[in-house]
Amino acid sequence: MLKRGGKPDPLRGLRVRLTLLSAALTGAVLVAMALVALSISEGQLRRSGESAFQSNINTVVTKLQTDRILSVTWLAQTEAADRLIISISDAGRPLQYTGSWTPATSRAALIQRVQTEALALGVDAGRPPLSVIETTGTAPFSVAGDSGERYLAAVVLVPAHDSWLSLTLLRDMSAADRQIILLRLSFIALVALGVAVLVALCWVFAGRAIRPIAENQRRQAEFIAAASHELRSPLAVIRTSASALGVDPAQTDRLRGSIDRECARMARLVDDLLSLAGLDSGTWSVRHETVDTDTLLLETADGFYGVARQKGQSLSLEVPDDPLPPIVGDPQRLRQVLTVLLDNAFSYTPAGGSVTLSGAADGPWVCLRVSDTGPGIPAQHLPHVFERFYRADAARGDKNHFGLGLSIAHELAALHGGELTVERTSPAGTTFLLRLPK
Repeated sequence: MLKRGGKPDPLRGLRVRLTLLSAALTGAVLVAMALVALSISEGQLRRSGESAFQSNINTVVTKLQTDRILSVTWLAQTEAADRLIISISDAGRPLQYTGSWTPATSRAALIQRVQTEALALGVDAGRPPLSVIETTGTAPFSVAGDSGERYLAAVVLVPAHDSWLSLTLLRDMSAADRQIILLRLSFIALVALGVAVLVALCWVFAGRAIRPIAENQRRQAEFIAAASHELRSPLAVIRTSASALGVDPAQTDRLRGSIDRECARMARLVDDLLSLAGLDSGTWSVRHETVDTDTLLLETADGFYGVARQKGQSLSLEVPDDPLPPIVGDPQRLRQVLTVLLDNAFSYTPAGGSVTLSGAADGPWVCLRVSDTGPGIPAQHLPHVFERFYRADAARGDKNHFGLGLSIAHELAALHGGELTVERTSPAGTTFLLRLPK
């Protein structure tokens, strides 16, 4: 199992192993159940055959006890009806009856085998019974013909009419044995079909089971590639500036400033990467305490009034007259979300534009909005703004943003049981909506 380029695909190998393991376990259960069902079915068929043969014995014995003269027609009909072989002796003298059908093995040979086996079981077909009242005989047993066909047989000594009769009776079980073979083949076919279906289902379910792993691997590969790309640019600037320090002493201050700025960019990128790694691994701790929503908005806005003046923009804080409901969450993480949204708004809003931070109650939710009057996000980019390292074309020139802040904010909102969404504002601008449970 190879990927394109000849490299092994570990996920496909994992899928195959999961399929084989699950199919083996469920298949073993299926085979065990099939064997139990087959054993029960075969047992029922065999008991049915033995019960029918015992009924044949009782019918013939009753006939011998009640009738002084046996009709050849009755014997022939009885034999033909159930594939019987009937041999009767009167006080040791065999009755002259050739039978109504021809078995695969000669009748004489079969009768001799049955009587020999009966003698080994303690019943002599040539000697009178010990009791002159009750019949004496063997329990039904099996004998095989020359071709391997199976017969049920018994020898019964019957006291009758001041004499005794010896009955040697066989029943051809070939039809019943063929039925058992057909039953086994049917079970084998059904089990094979069931195993094939199980393998197919296990393959599908294994694929679904490893789909999150494949998706995580894909995202991890994209994450590493994007992080490497983002780190390459500041490293190149630092390396170039460091090389030029000794060449042109007059540019030392400028080059050191460039190195400091790129180091700050790298530090911010590494911090963002560590934040995302903590979120992915579930190691980030979130304190759950009651947070005053109005205070959260006021303190966050206070930190950005200076930024707004420096950029020639305005920041408005809009809250209702009545206090907003409190939020249960981590105040530091919630402030981090709002900081990301405000920083993003100020970064992409031109001079003279405005940014608005507002809050409102909406049923079971507290809604916090950050709106700006910037160029807005194109509609085709809206579904992707929370993806890691994703930046719309208009933002690619900003070296201070790596496309990670909104991803972190989105994850933090979910960690608080809320959601972060984005929409275009008419006629221009963008609004981020943070919905948090009360």
